[in-house]
Amino acid sequence: MKLKVLFIALLMVIGTRVATAEGDPFESKVKTIEDHARVKSLKYISYDQCYADAQDEAKNEMLSRSKEAELLDSVPKGGVLQLELLGNEWRMANGPNWTYLITDEAGNQLFRSKGNYYNEPAPGYEVRKDIVHTTYGTYVTRQEAQIPPQKDDWGRPVYIMRDQKSIHVKLPGTFKVYIIDSINDNRCVYLISRGKGN
Repeated sequence: MKLKVLFIALLMVIGTRVATAEGDPFESKVKTIEDHARVKSLKYISYDQCYADAQDEAKNEMLSRSKEAELLDSVPKGGVLQLELLGNEWRMANGPNWTYLITDEAGNQLFRSKGNYYNEPAPGYEVRKDIVHTTYGTYVTRQEAQIPPQKDDWGRPVYIMRDQKSIHVKLPGTFKVYIIDSINDNRCVYLISRGKGN
């Protein structure tokens, strides 16, 4: 009996290690080739992952067959890009300043789009006090200065815009993504290789 329990426990440990080694079948590898623009993060969600998420959504919401088919037909054929873009001003971070370009490995253009437009978030304010001591008394000056509402990884005030772009063309297993900042004339380039399940 003890041998059976030990054998089952051993099989469970081996099964867990194999499952962990394989990883997520939908996960894509992202390799940075150029990093000259202010892109905080880029994530690619494959068509297969989007389709599986839509199936889960249809099941959870108990959609009718026709509504489920409609939802599954709306899944973008090339997947989705999720980005976080930085700027000292809102117009620098906002989507219309950015161009998303996808090419195959040979450089043939597959997709091009501007980022989405978003309304500027409410500004943050910083209160600054200056205390001046003179022979005639103490004076306190107080100033409110507008600052961007968020901070980057180093604590500097910055605008962070989160954008999502659906890609409606089918993409090959490996492709390049160019994120171009038109105001600062800079870009980031990423090589994306999709996982085994894609």
